[in-house]
Amino acid sequence: MAGFGLVDLTISLALGLVIILGVTTLFADSSRALTDITRAGRQVENSLYAMDVLAKEIALVGYWGEANSPVDADDPAYGVLRESEVVDLETTPLPELPPLCVGTGATGFDPLVELGWAMEYPMLSGSGQSFNDRRDRGECDSAAEPVSAMSQFLAVRRASTCATSLGSIATASRCRELDDFFYLQTNGCFDENAGLSGGEVRLSRVDSASAGTKLNYLAYGCDAARLAPIYRYVSRIYYVSERDELVRSDLDLAAAGLMAYKEEIVAEGIEDLQFEWFIDDTGDGEYDRVERVLAHDDVNNTVGVRIWLMVRSLASVSGYADSNIYSVAGQDWQVPPEKTAYPRTLQSRMVSLPNVLGRRR
Repeated sequence: MAGFGLVDLTISLALGLVIILGVTTLFADSSRALTDITRAGRQVENSLYAMDVLAKEIALVGYWGEANSPVDADDPAYGVLRESEVVDLETTPLPELPPLCVGTGATGFDPLVELGWAMEYPMLSGSGQSFNDRRDRGECDSAAEPVSAMSQFLAVRRASTCATSLGSIATASRCRELDDFFYLQTNGCFDENAGLSGGEVRLSRVDSASAGTKLNYLAYGCDAARLAPIYRYVSRIYYVSERDELVRSDLDLAAAGLMAYKEEIVAEGIEDLQFEWFIDDTGDGEYDRVERVLAHDDVNNTVGVRIWLMVRSLASVSGYADSNIYSVAGQDWQVPPEKTAYPRTLQSRMVSLPNVLGRRR
């Protein structure tokens, strides 16, 4: 009876090993390719998400609900720092450089005064080093993680895009209900006998119990049954941390009634954030110059900004070396020596400022 000999068995085993090796190699290559695709996809996703967050935030700069913009905080008839509104709070002399982390009282002024004055500067930007310097002086939360010194930060102050109030009104607007925080309200009623010319802005810290007496302006038409919309004050700062994270720092209520900035990671793998600011000096709606750093007295004449983001993969790649020199906002950007094994992508986006910020509108 015929059977398999030693030679046949050896050949069969050899062929089987070759097939197994081929399948294993194919599987390893497929897994490696899938890992690379997943890594690249996450890198692109992080960059697009971070860019969308920044672009949408910038597009809302100058939004103060029904209030005129730009806001003159101490306008005797309309401003939020009128004597009749701030009573005995000290409002002068304000510091020459606008404070960054407003609403906490760290400047020595009442938080209401800080926020009111900040309405005149709805957007601030500068280097990460300048942010660290302000924090070291005690203007911002000293416990916050240091900012990447070479990247830039962006501070935005505006009204929430949804009007809030108590219970059903907030629910219908899909907005946070009133809590112990700062809110804006603009008078829509013109009543010559009552001394109301319409457009007066009120900024108050209220809760559900005090809102009815502190934010009692009327809506358009002077209908006593309809209060003017109430908007939560938004103060946010975006920066790149030393751990390559885009961080958003939000003014919110802390313990024991104190206000503080709370940090939240928006996206990981962000190595650099830079801006190019397009300034209109003539009021014709077209930019006349481009600046890499936004001066606070140029804010109300800014017509657009180009955002630049350098985003790297969260994992290194064996055998990969990125020795490129990138051009970011017109400046050369060198890959850090310890990060050359990380693939990266450079994203940029132009954003116009549609809200009323200056005379061009």
